Amino acid sequence: MNAIAVKKGWKHYSHRDYSEIVERLAAETGDMELLRLFAMAERLHANYYHGFIKAETFPTYREGVKKLVEKLKGFQ
Repeated sequence: MNAIAVKKGWKHYSHRDYSEIVERLAAETGDMELLRLFAMAERLHANYYHGFIKAETFPTYREGVKKLVEKLKGFQ
C-alpha cells in the first residue's frame, strides 16, 4: 500500500491513511471487495496483539489477506 500511495502522491503514514487508500482504490476501480479484504487484514493485525481469532477461522483471514496482496500488486 505504501508503494501505491507513493506512486499516486497519497499520504501513507497511519492506519487511517491506509484505510483512505483502500477506500480510494475501491472507488476508482469499482472493486468493493478491496474493502472487505482490507477489513480482514485489519482484524488479523489486531489479532496479533489481542489473540481473539480462533485457530479454526484463522485460515480464512490468511487467505483473505493473501488475496488482498495479490490485488494490490496489480496497482504497481
